[in-house]
Amino acid sequence: MKIIVNADDLGLSESVNEAIFHGMQRNVITSATLLANGVALESAVRELQRFPKHSFGVHLNLTEFEPVHPASKKNLARIIDERGCFAGNAIRQAKIDIHMLRAIFQEWCSQIEKLVTLGVEPSHLDAHHHVHTIPQLLPVLVALRRRYKINKIRISRNMYDDAEHPGSLMLGKKKVFNSALRTFGFRTVHVFTDLLTFIELCAVCPPKAGTAELMTHPGSTSVNEEMSVLGGAWPELLQYPAALISYKTL
Repeated sequence: MKIIVNADDLGLSESVNEAIFHGMQRNVITSATLLANGVALESAVRELQRFPKHSFGVHLNLTEFEPVHPASKKNLARIIDERGCFAGNAIRQAKIDIHMLRAIFQEWCSQIEKLVTLGVEPSHLDAHHHVHTIPQLLPVLVALRRRYKINKIRISRNMYDDAEHPGSLMLGKKKVFNSALRTFGFRTVHVFTDLLTFIELCAVCPPKAGTAELMTHPGSTSVNEEMSVLGGAWPELLQYPAALISYKTL
């Protein structure tokens, strides 16, 4: 079993940065994704050279903070609030037509290029609040892969406990989306879920799939239980051999 432990939201704040890098130092986190418009981005980037074996991807954003491209406030006005920031889940209610797809591609290109300019070599893609899994945005992801040769991506979540289970129809749609990512040239893990759910469901027996990505949010005040688990030697909870890898070695 090969497991990637990815910390979302690197660059969100100084406290989040500190928590993520602390987990990397302890080898319980192997990967992270950077918010190009996060308020603590540049201080995060300065630390990356300390972790050459870890992977650092792009946390594509359409839900929080100001956009990166100067034209996005106008071109993405339907998902921009009165402060000039992305308006939360507005993207999930907006009509995504060809004009919006082009504007999202432009914005996401700017986010990737900002990170590259700062010296980041992006290993993979995912998105803030999982907006990259909106099916209508698949053409944008494919265009990003072709332009930047970023060939690895987070799949739509496909492992849940009973309390969160979305139902067979939704799981079927997720399966189709994940298969489409691979069809269009992306390399992915087989299982994606959060750290606590994986431990709950798979501590005794591993999933049949050979690779998994576990999402974490170090430094977030809303995940106290997760922080407690990350604070310990959590891989010892697994009753079978498992190798922690990064997206670099996927």
